[in-house]
Amino acid sequence: QQQHTTPTAATMMFSAMLRSVLPPLRSFAPGSSLGGFLKSSMAMRNESPLSLMGWANGIGAFREKACLSKNKSASKRFIVRGKGRIRRGKGGRSHNTGHKGRKRINRLAASTGIKEKAIEERMRVLIRA
Repeated sequence: QQQHTTPTAATMMFSAMLRSVLPPLRSFAPGSSLGGFLKSSMAMRNESPLSLMGWANGIGAFREKACLSKNKSASKRFIVRGKGRIRRGKGGRSHNTGHKGRKRINRLAASTGIKEKAIEERMRVLIRA
């Protein structure tokens, strides 16, 4: 003898997901593949619920977005400023600075923006900003 229990939140969510993924019976027109659907429902008893929703193949109703990772080397070189412009460092200060003057070294230490608009947009795509 089975006891009737109240459904938990997890079972209610699972049944709602199944209802949203499986087609309703009234959506089949007369003469369509209703018989094939009923025959396949017998085979559904042997499969896991996740494979019924298409998660086994990665093509379900709840498929995640494709992960677009940012370019790590570009994100280390370029930083977005508060107003949205992209900041970059100047080159020529890492080595061979013995013959360069102090004013020139200090000028190379300061960061600057990207002047060309098209290049700035390309960098924005790279760092996903």
